[in-house]
Amino acid sequence: MKNNRIAAMIICAGYSSRMDDFKPFLKFKEKTAIKRVIDTYMNSGIDDIYVVVGYKGIEVIEALSDEKVIVVMNEAYDKGMFSSITKGIEALDEDITAFFMHPVDIPLVKENTIRLLINEYINSNKGIIIPTFLLDKGHPPLIDCRYKKIILNSSGYGGLKRILNVYLEDSLLVPVFDEATLMDMDTKADYEKLLKYQAIGTLSRLECHAILTYYQVPDHIIKHCKTVERLARDIYEHVHKAGFEFNKEELLAAALLHDLVRQQKNHAIVGARILSEMGYRNIGAMIGTHMDIEVLDDDHLSASEILYLADKLVNEDQIEPLNHRLNQCLMKKGNNNEAIERINQRFSSAKTILKKIERLTGEPLIYG
Repeated sequence: MKNNRIAAMIICAGYSSRMDDFKPFLKFKEKTAIKRVIDTYMNSGIDDIYVVVGYKGIEVIEALSDEKVIVVMNEAYDKGMFSSITKGIEALDEDITAFFMHPVDIPLVKENTIRLLINEYINSNKGIIIPTFLLDKGHPPLIDCRYKKIILNSSGYGGLKRILNVYLEDSLLVPVFDEATLMDMDTKADYEKLLKYQAIGTLSRLECHAILTYYQVPDHIIKHCKTVERLARDIYEHVHKAGFEFNKEELLAAALLHDLVRQQKNHAIVGARILSEMGYRNIGAMIGTHMDIEVLDDDHLSASEILYLADKLVNEDQIEPLNHRLNQCLMKKGNNNEAIERINQRFSSAKTILKKIERLTGEPLIYG
């Protein structure tokens, strides 16, 4: 295992000309873009953070006065990003073994992505670690410092991307479930798109698709999951009108991913663990109870119960009445008394949830 000291190099020196606003200071909720990127690395365990500034450099330095970062001034910022990259590399401490190269205009990369890339670097023999989302290369690359001289001695033609492409045999492409690795903000429209993405607050639909693709989920299971998601959305809208609040996006993500590993034994528990390890504990918790759930017949209604009911109402990709679904399941089990008892219990829980929803909303749930 490598003895590592990994740094983050945040490039924050450009004109932001197409944005018609200064990108590092654009707000994402209460944080600016530059503060957001710095916090991502700090929360990921990176202590050595270098910020390369140029245009409006004094303003950036003042804004970062309370941050534990090393600021590097690039007086030649008008020559483009590559000049900032080389300036940052020249400033790296000699003990640094590898560095992330992170443009400030890619502000919403997830902490879990950074940790994953670090682990891949530590556990591999590769010198260039690149995140990919649905096969597209994204940011930030993690680069071993053995490439410092190569980059510094380059003409800069074609930028850093051209240099790294020469060393594909020493590169590792790491699939990540992080749409933000591809989301920069060159224009106002890009910024608005990032704000909408941030507002989701959990896995986006495209990220769910990336997870399903990575785990090679068969088409018929994906169709089932999409139908469960659609029904879960309808149930959510039904109870939401009655004043019940849930995290809708988490519920829908859990619905899309609940059968992620259906072909494995104890797939609900395994799927829950996978999502929890990704950092999505609430989604994992819902997935973990979609096969068996304890239902209390009171005024409390949970998102997990909505997912559970939606799953029990869907046969493959068709929505069907509970009694019909129950009879179908019982027929498959023949004389297996243990399995029959388990099925009866599961559908009893589903019926309790359905009655609870109808009692709490004061009207029947129309589905299908």
